[in-house]
Amino acid sequence: MSSRKIEDLLNESHNQFTPLQRLLKTSSNQKQWTAELRAFIEPPLCYEVEVTDIKGPHIYLLCTSAAAATRLRFLLPEKLPNLQLLANFKHTTDFKLRVSNQA
Repeated sequence: MSSRKIEDLLNESHNQFTPLQRLLKTSSNQKQWTAELRAFIEPPLCYEVEVTDIKGPHIYLLCTSAAAATRLRFLLPEKLPNLQLLANFKHTTDFKLRVSNQA
């Protein structure tokens, strides 16, 4: 059963990306977006946030703690004009913050 699922991940459809290709692309995008965002935030706070997605005008962020999320809520609006100069963040106007539940 599990080998069948792996085969499904690796199978290519005619004009579609495989699920594995989509996952790899998403992961690559997340790493790039996070690196770009972190360039605008001072350490150590920059290491406490990751970009999980960009959908329309929203940037979805995952923070390591509630304290980091609170600091970012106040910091990010002033950083937004500079972020919008980058192609990936050009149309974004809002941040959606979430706190990781990992201990």
